[in-house]
Amino acid sequence: MASQQANKKLHGFSKSERLCNFTLKNLLFTQGESFQQYPFKIFWKTIDPNLEKLFFAKSVTEYSTVEQHAPENAQNPSHPHKIIPRNALFSHPVQCLTGVSSKAHKSAVMRNHLKRLIRESYRQNNASFYSFVKDSNKLCLLGIIYTSVQPIAYRDIESKIIVSLQKIQQKITEQLTR
Repeated sequence: MASQQANKKLHGFSKSERLCNFTLKNLLFTQGESFQQYPFKIFWKTIDPNLEKLFFAKSVTEYSTVEQHAPENAQNPSHPHKIIPRNALFSHPVQCLTGVSSKAHKSAVMRNHLKRLIRESYRQNNASFYSFVKDSNKLCLLGIIYTSVQPIAYRDIESKIIVSLQKIQQKITEQLTR
């Protein structure tokens, strides 16, 4: 069902594509890789599709799962009361967050405008990146932080987002070939 929705809305940016889970954000910023692509600082991390190891690392035990159960009902057999949070489930291969510094941009209107431009350019240009990550059998966490003090035009933001996504693809390819 999720794949039908993804195919139906190829250039969408739904709630399930946004990175909202605290554990995943923490993982992205503490263990993820980053690079500077002016005016952005890009954080990214590929993770294994098995989220139980990530969320229940201290108490997970190896077991066989029944395939007919939905992933949101997946439970850790050691702690049956613990389930993977809904906002941590991946219905798309990439979850993304955007940010703009309130120190550099005092006006909330300007911060929201810049975040809207970033999300729009990402939304328009993520199709090839999504298919690449899906084919590599990984999940990806992505953080796009706007670091420039001056606002720039949409076409410049879009070109930098495209270059950044291509750079991440190259780095993931390097990781997979090692």
